[in-house]
Amino acid sequence: MLLASVQGTTEARHRTVAVTQAYSLAELIALQSDAIGHYVNPADPQAPACEEDFCRDEAMAHADILNWQTHLARELPGATGLVCLDSTPDDGDASDPSCDSDGAPVVKIFWSEARHANAPDGGGRRVVSRLPW
Repeated sequence: MLLASVQGTTEARHRTVAVTQAYSLAELIALQSDAIGHYVNPADPQAPACEEDFCRDEAMAHADILNWQTHLARELPGATGLVCLDSTPDDGDASDPSCDSDGAPVVKIFWSEARHANAPDGGGRRVVSRLPW
């Protein structure tokens, strides 16, 4: 019974981290709402870096996404995350986020829960945050 309690607490912590990180990225994007296009889809590894005290929208978005993805990977097992346009945001998984490039921007985070590895979904979990614009 203690093991089940610990596993439940761990899963609740993971969901809390995912929700918090989704909202955190949404707030970063809101601070630069003119740059939403630079956040959509995976970060370009060839994006320009910030120059001294100045960051262009594209460079800031690139740095934000990479830092955010690094934090996700550190805090959640098997985590990936992205921003995309999606008219049906409550679908997809880590291997195929199912972004249809239509509709509103959303933040999607995927991770795995080992306790549910034998479930039909393979233990995959998802949090989606719809952005307000």
